[in-house]
Amino acid sequence: MNSLANNLDTNSLDSSPFSPAAQLAEKSSQLFSLPDIYLRLLELVNSDESTIDEIADLISLDASLVARLLKMANSSFYNFPAQIDTVTRAITLIGSKELCNLVLATSVASSFNNVPQAMIDMDSFWRHNVDTGLVARHLGKLANIRDVERFFTVGLLHNIGKLLVLAEEPDHAKKIIAASHTTPSWQAEQEVLGFTFAEAGAELMKIWGLPVVLIDAVGHQHAPQDAEQDVLTAALLNIASRAASAMEQETSDAEGLDYLSLIEPAAWACCGLEESDLEPAIEYAQAEAWNILGMITSSLH
Repeated sequence: MNSLANNLDTNSLDSSPFSPAAQLAEKSSQLFSLPDIYLRLLELVNSDESTIDEIADLISLDASLVARLLKMANSSFYNFPAQIDTVTRAITLIGSKELCNLVLATSVASSFNNVPQAMIDMDSFWRHNVDTGLVARHLGKLANIRDVERFFTVGLLHNIGKLLVLAEEPDHAKKIIAASHTTPSWQAEQEVLGFTFAEAGAELMKIWGLPVVLIDAVGHQHAPQDAEQDVLTAALLNIASRAASAMEQETSDAEGLDYLSLIEPAAWACCGLEESDLEPAIEYAQAEAWNILGMITSSLH
């Protein structure tokens, strides 16, 4: 197979000095953009002068977002003992940065409504991402790591590069999907495109201005030991994404790759975890996924 990097069309990205993955992300950035409310929220959260009331007022402009956030805040995902009935209370209990991650998690799906539906089952796509985020979050808690919400967020975003390729290079995407029944997808991606979905997704996250730690983890999810910012997050993502693929395969009764065997051995050591820790994390994801998935994908239907 010829790589995309060496086989570009007339509207080629080759004239750009950036890598092929960065070129694809730049080309796609107008098609895939984060909601304005998230970008405005990010500014408030990162400002030393903003108040909880200002953040709550901004979120309250979107009634559907308020409903989703309060539903999530009152779910077993957080397991607070008392009812949370206002955005202000949710911010106080969850924290503004964690709430910002939740807004991202519950609104990002709407950015990808332009992906050809005939090529991908979007519900299955987001189920895989939600499973990845939930497994990563639970493993983070088992490892006694603080601020585990970032693991859920990075799991949700880890495969968005796939959507870029489906939208912009559908013929190459078909080749990758066909090859991935017998070859790990990331290897097929590298052979066909000259880069991986992970690299393309990381480049789009850069354009979006997301935290560097998340970008680095997504970009290095297949080789977590090479992460430059946070090896731990990349390692948890490596474990969780393979586990989510195994969960999906078990549900469909499809034969194929043994995804658990494809977890990078170094990832376990990076996290201070053992393979036996994976079973309760998978059980947690199976219990929570449909509840979270419904909130995240409500904007798609």
